Amino acid sequence: MRYWILAFACLTVGACQDNRASWDTTESARQQAQDNAEFNAQIFRNANFPDLSILMRGDSTIDRSCPQGDGWASIDLVAKGDGVKTKIKCSTVSASIGCMTEEDFKARKQYASQDNHCNPEIPFPLPKIVK
Repeated sequence: MRYWILAFACLTVGACQDNRASWDTTESARQQAQDNAEFNAQIFRNANFPDLSILMRGDSTIDRSCPQGDGWASIDLVAKGDGVKTKIKCSTVSASIGCMTEEDFKARKQYASQDNHCNPEIPFPLPKIVK
């Protein structure tokens, strides 16, 4: 009987792992999220902080069990002279949402509640923001 339970447990765990994205799929999702967020960051930076450089951080929630991530990338805009940073959050899937300062992001409960949690509302595969 114990072997039957053990075999069932192994099959159950294996079945769960089958729902995970492959390494290549996950890496492709990370790259698409990075590209989309950087596109949004460039537009935001050009309109608000044209003298700052972009330091990409990405969407840290993207992994094999959540290849779509939370839909948000953390990015720093950095002053070239003194290195002062302005933290922003950028959508990884929507040019319409774009970017906002971290302070504005935290004030918007709808968006802030998505941060650091796998977001099933994010489409997968991630769409490419048309440039």
